[in-house]
Amino acid sequence: MSRFRSSALAAAAVFGFASMASAADLPVKAPAYRFGAPLYNWNGFYIGLNLGGSWGHQDLLIGTVSPDGIIGGGQVGYNWQVEEWVLGLEADFQASGQKADGSFSTAAGIVPATSTTFTDKLNWVGTIRGRIGYAMGPAGSWLPYVTGGWAWGHSEISGTTTDGVTAVSFSETQNYSSGWTVGAGVEWAFADCWTGKFEYLYIDLGEGPTIANLVSGKMTDNIVRAGVNYKF
Repeated sequence: MSRFRSSALAAAAVFGFASMASAADLPVKAPAYRFGAPLYNWNGFYIGLNLGGSWGHQDLLIGTVSPDGIIGGGQVGYNWQVEEWVLGLEADFQASGQKADGSFSTAAGIVPATSTTFTDKLNWVGTIRGRIGYAMGPAGSWLPYVTGGWAWGHSEISGTTTDGVTAVSFSETQNYSSGWTVGAGVEWAFADCWTGKFEYLYIDLGEGPTIANLVSGKMTDNIVRAGVNYKF
């Protein structure tokens, strides 16, 4: 009986060891792994503010002046997202401190010699643009984009012409309504509803005002600005 018991225990031990070995050879199910976080949701309306600098050129009969200065304002827009691609429409309005001073003289002839001093200003500018961007980086939180569309603005030239005896002041404003703009930028979603952006725009406003034989050509402008948006 004892021999039978010993044989049974030995058989049980061998069977148990074999079962453990077989279990050890079975494949172990790997833990679930998610390849990246969900894309940031760029869809919807947004509104924001921006501040930057601008410099441009105004063609004159006497040459070219290059107004520059601080520019700032606000923007509103809407984005449509299809996977990583983001299509948008944005409008902005900028108040401008951009200006340049100039002077020129005319020699005496049929009329006395004159001296003219003037200031050329860009008072404000606005754009309506389409945007095409591609969401990239961690969770698609970075959005490089290109943009382009319609631009309009308002400029002013004012100054004084004198012949040494009599001084005559002049001032002329001009509304530009048929300009265009192209540019590029990058936007970063740093919080759930907040994004920051850095952008460059080239603007061609077209022909300017003709006053005191000063202006003979178009005004162009360059804008570099940073901004922040709140997405609804």
